[in-house]
Parts: sequence; structure tokens; C-alpha cells
Amino acid sequence: MSQSLSRAQALVLGLVVLLALGATGYGLFAVAGKQGLWADTTELTVGFPEAHDITPGTVVRIRGVDAGQVVAVEYPDHDGAGAAVTVRMKVDAKFAGRLYADASAMAHSTGIVGSQVIAIHPGTPAAGPLHDGKLAAKEAPSLAQSAAKLNDAADEVRGLVRDARSGNGTLGKLLTDDKLYAEITGLAKDSRKMVARADGAIDEVEAKAADVDKFVQDGRDTLRSVRQGTDAVQKMPIIRGYVTDAAALLVRPDLKREAMIYNVKDLFEPGTALLTDAGRTHLAAVAGWVKESSTKSEVVVAALCGTGDKTQTAASAAELTKKQAEAVLVAIKGSKAHRTGWFSSRKTTALGLGFGPSPVATDPTDPTYSYVQIVLFSPP
Repeated sequence: MSQSLSRAQALVLGLVVLLALGATGYGLFAVAGKQGLWADTTELTVGFPEAHDITPGTVVRIRGVDAGQVVAVEYPDHDGAGAAVTVRMKVDAKFAGRLYADASAMAHSTGIVGSQVIAIHPGTPAAGPLHDGKLAAKEAPSLAQSAAKLNDAADEVRGLVRDARSGNGTLGKLLTDDKLYAEITGLAKDSRKMVARADGAIDEVEAKAADVDKFVQDGRDTLRSVRQGTDAVQKMPIIRGYVTDAAALLVRPDLKREAMIYNVKDLFEPGTALLTDAGRTHLAAVAGWVKESSTKSEVVVAALCGTGDKTQTAASAAELTKKQAEAVLVAIKGSKAHRTGWFSSRKTTALGLGFGPSPVATDPTDPTYSYVQIVLFSPP
């Protein structure tokens, strides 16, 4: 005898069935998503000489990151040279742009008894993009190869131990030859003595260096004292009239400075203090410039012989530049440019710098350039 369900019972039963169907569909969808059935994929192929334990579903990794799986393993169409098992793989399409023409694949085990995986090395960007999806196959090192290398290493170690015990070879001689041991010990002692002497020599050199530094400092202090004494002597009323201080004459930061510079060849005959006609013309313009200056201005004429003039010595250059400066000053005074009144005149100074250096920068700065500089100093 059957009993019909009430409306409430039928509604509950329907909800249970719907929930079961939904859970089943979600599980199938999740499994399919994990298997890459719904993902956007790209296909890759690689040919291996042998495909041990590689089956559809084998994990494919790129740089150790799960990227897809094997979808097919195809037996080669021939058994001649170059025959290879074709392994087809599908990987997530997001990796496609990161695979290059020199990409390679290698099948290896994840452990001693672990499952196989396909490890893909993406290659290098310099090789260009991977167009056909074909990867180069690389052989993974087998356990037999690793074991063979370990056996070779073990054989070498056993040989060393055998030689050491029998006194053969370098190691054996070091362990068994007392004379050689004594020589090595003596050499070590000699080395320590040499190091000790070297340390002593370094300490001595450092001490001497300290003495030299002190000597240099004392020398600087002495030179500073001599210079201060010389400056004091130069400022004495009687002495200062016979001592020329180029820096004091040409460097006056508290006064307004104006200057005119002429190449020596534009004023004088070569190698002399004799003015040319062109030179007198230039100096006439200078005299007019001086006359228009302040009545409280001072004129300094400085002449310098360039170091490129090989016709002069240091002594002759000093005398030549002194005479050239005086000749220029005489020409300026000949035009009465130095007069500031009936009974007054501006101060004038002729300065010969020889080969220099000049206490002030000039333009041009060519060291071979010989010049005469007429400087006007006036109150601001």
C-alpha cells in the first residue's frame, strides 16, 4: 500500500535532490578545471627516445611551476635512426608568450620512487619566440649515471687512502716521511720569523713617516714665520720704497678696478722696450682713457713675458718687462694724463713681472702670451 507525500515533504525532497545535483555538478566542474578542460591552452610537442612512465595526465611544469599535462603519447612511425616517441602536452595559454625558440623539455622523476614529470626550460628571449610548439628534448641524468660517478669518486678516495698507508704519492710522503715533516716545520718557523721581522720593519717605517710629517709641519711653521717677518720688513717706512709687492699692487678688492691689455708685439719692437708708431697710437688712446678717470685714481702698468719666449732668461725677462712697463708709463705721462691739477698728480707704478706668474688672471690665459696691462684703481 503506497502512501503519497504531503506537499511539504515533496518540497523538502525536491530541495535535497537539487542540492545533490548541484554538488555533483560543482565537483565535476572543479575536477575538469583542474585538468585544464575549460582553460585556454596551447599545445606543445617533444620527442623522447623512450617514454618510461610518461602517460596522459603526467604533470608538465615550467621552471618548476605546474603549467599543464600530457594529453597523448604517440609511438614513432618508424624504428630507424632518429626515431622518437612524440609526447603531446597542453599548457596554460598564459605561458605561451614566455616560451622561446631554444626552449627544451626533460622527463625526470620527482624522487627516488616518485612519479614522472615533464620539466620545461623556457629558453632565452634572445633566441626569439617559439612558433611551431616543438621543444628540444634533453636527457635527464639517470640513477645509473649518478651511481657510476659516485663509484668513480669512491675509487679515487680508496686510492688516496691506500697511497697514504703505503707511503706512496704526495699525501703518503707527507704522512710517513719524518725528514719532510721536519723541513716543513722548519719552513713554517722561518716564515713566522720573516713575518715578525716584516712587522718590525713596518713599525719602523711608520715611525719614520711620523718623523717626516713632523719635520714637514715644522718646515711649514718656519716658512710661515719667515713670511710674516718678511711682510713686516717690507712695510717698514724706509724699506717699503725699495720692495715691490705684485699682489699688493694688482689685487685691491676695496677699489674699483679697470684694465686694458695689449699684446707686447702691438706696442714694442721684438725683444725690446722701444715703442713702435702703432704702440704710441695705442698709448695715446690709453692716455685719454686715464685723463677721463677719477682724479683720485691710481695707475699701475704691469708687463709679463710669456714662458713661450725662448729668447729670454729669467733674469733678462725680469729686466725687459720692467723697462717695458716704465716705457708705457713714460708715454702716458708724456700726454700729461697723470696730472690731476697744477700741483697734483695721480700715483703711477711700473711693475715688471718677468716670466710671472701674475697674481691676477688675465685674458687670454695662454702661457706663451706676452702682454702689458694698464690698470686703473679708483675709489668706489
